[in-house]
Amino acid sequence: MASCYGIGSWLDMVPNVATRPPSIDRVVSTTGFKDRSVPLRYHMCRRPSRAGRAYKHGKKRRHICNSAEPDWDAEMSLFRKRSMKPNQMQTIRRLEEEVDIGKVLFSDDGLAILEGLNNDAPVGASLRFVSGASGVLLWRRSDNVCFALILGGRQNVSAGDRVECRLKGILQVVDDAEGPSTKREYEVARVPVGAALCGQVVDFLGCPHGSQYQLGMDAQLPLLNDQLDMKSREQINSASFTGIKAVDTLTPLGRGQAQLLVGPPGSGKSSLAVDAILGQHMHQQPGQPPVRCVYASVGHSQQEVVGMVEELSKAGAMRNTTVVSAAEGCGLGERYAALCSALSMGERVRDQGGHSFVVLDDISCMGAMWEMISRALASLGPTAMAIATPLNPDQPILPPDTDASEGDEQQGLVEYEGMLVSASAAQRRRFFSSLIQRSAQVHRRLGGGSMTLLAILPGQPAKGERQPAATAEDYPNLTPCQRDKLLAALAKRQPPVAETLPGCVNTEVVEEFMSIADGQLVLQAPTPDRLHTPDNSKQPEASQQQVGASQDDAAPAWQRLTGSNVDVSASVSRIGSRAYPPAMAMLAPSIRFDLAQAVDAQRFGTDRSETGLHHHHLQRAALLRAALAQPVRQPVPLEEQVAQLYALQKGFFDRGSPETIQEAIAEAVMHIRQDHPDALERIRRTQCLGPMAEAVLKAALVDVCGSQTQPIVSSL
Repeated sequence: MASCYGIGSWLDMVPNVATRPPSIDRVVSTTGFKDRSVPLRYHMCRRPSRAGRAYKHGKKRRHICNSAEPDWDAEMSLFRKRSMKPNQMQTIRRLEEEVDIGKVLFSDDGLAILEGLNNDAPVGASLRFVSGASGVLLWRRSDNVCFALILGGRQNVSAGDRVECRLKGILQVVDDAEGPSTKREYEVARVPVGAALCGQVVDFLGCPHGSQYQLGMDAQLPLLNDQLDMKSREQINSASFTGIKAVDTLTPLGRGQAQLLVGPPGSGKSSLAVDAILGQHMHQQPGQPPVRCVYASVGHSQQEVVGMVEELSKAGAMRNTTVVSAAEGCGLGERYAALCSALSMGERVRDQGGHSFVVLDDISCMGAMWEMISRALASLGPTAMAIATPLNPDQPILPPDTDASEGDEQQGLVEYEGMLVSASAAQRRRFFSSLIQRSAQVHRRLGGGSMTLLAILPGQPAKGERQPAATAEDYPNLTPCQRDKLLAALAKRQPPVAETLPGCVNTEVVEEFMSIADGQLVLQAPTPDRLHTPDNSKQPEASQQQVGASQDDAAPAWQRLTGSNVDVSASVSRIGSRAYPPAMAMLAPSIRFDLAQAVDAQRFGTDRSETGLHHHHLQRAALLRAALAQPVRQPVPLEEQVAQLYALQKGFFDRGSPETIQEAIAEAVMHIRQDHPDALERIRRTQCLGPMAEAVLKAALVDVCGSQTQPIVSSL
């Protein structure tokens, strides 16, 4: 059994035990080893003679014969063994002097590449640069090369500067089997996560805008906190209700889930995330603690942050929300630190048994950091390869100037999480997953808390439709006449549209994040007259056209609402029906199935007549899309969503049109709430649609919409 206690300056007063004569015994007092404020007391006393011990116990002193004399050879052998043990103070001083001084190889935009730091320094260790700047150890590429975030004074850090890890103290570990050993303990970068941060707008250090005073210092957690292991997690089986009909119906969000929100700039991602926070506030159950929300605003202007805070305050949701801001102009290091700080705040609530909802807007800085790391290693060239040694002997180090696609041929494949990938892809995936996989549903034996993550990523997933452009070199056996015809045809052919739009991250990075997360909600490009939202202002004019719509045609009014541009075929939740409330689990899958059928009919259908199946699928899909849309900042309660989905599934609105269905839904919900409030209250309280509540809904819908009609698609 091992025990660990700190060693302070009081050890200088302790004599060296190993050099004492064999007749001296050491007795350690019962003062606590872990209490550094109480010094260890070493009591030294000379061993009393046998005669003295005999008198002490009330026995008569007896004559000791010469045959009972001690074995002096054994005593001297024991003395030599003790003398050969290393001196404790010398070992501690030697370890203190062995704190390595590293060197900065590259520094730009708050990111630094270092070499020569201590190998035992953990990720998250606090760093001190010779210029006075501070940083944190971000990630190790090898035993010698590591990456760091520069969190203060990044302008003063340049290549060639010295850097060291902040040493907290020396720990001595005493083990009964292996004996005493000494190791270093490093300072870990921590951020405040106390309750005083609720309702505040702060930076990653917990300081309000324009202030140096840190809030919430009563509780702190590491900035780069570790992920929970599988034994500490539990299966996700409860819903994190957002109040957005398109999200709760098509891609439900479960408590403890990590879901991506993907879309081009201007598609309404930030506005949808704010609506999700309002939905968390609206869905608060009486008698239960509220869901703690944390919003990380990265790269947005100060005016956008102020406008968002005003909207949250107006709805009363700001008192349970903390906004961590890294405004435009901040370096990559500060942007990434804001994301990690927001996660640490949510993890504190999760570890206490509560539920937190974290929005990261946006995580494109991680892709930018990886690109900068790749370019920096390529610029270092042989220098990075000379000092890089693999952490795993079986994992090769990819040359800095080698693409990931070339790594398979030059360096071979490595096994990572059950997959065979290149070494570069494995390192990138590990770096991305260190942030995404911090969300979790904690096991009940550890409190049962959860942290749900909604990460916004500007980009588009791969559609699988683009083919590489053909060239004349692909057909070497053509005659000169055929070659001329092919060149003329290729010259007339329009170049393929680039997959990466302005303001979006690379499609490969989007796919990498999607493979790590538990699901994604994909938004399509906006229409020309889409409702203005904070992230619409960054949208270039070239991408303001919606897929499949002409620039001259004005979009219908319902297409300017939240949730109208969800890409059903690309959006998915890998949690499945466990993320649905029980009432919606009976209704939502059929709605999604009808929309998916319409997508397949549009892609593969051949009957284009107005009476054919293709036309009916598209008509049904347009009706459902219009029904799932809703105005911004107006989350829909669970009981109203259940009533609307029930009416859509039973076909009560099939006689209407997409332009009029919003009015019909509002009229039906108002009638049910006025005449049958008990049914809605029962659905809200139990989150189930029982036979009695279903009968009440059906009768109320018949009164408003007329007789029930069979859905068009289902009847076909």
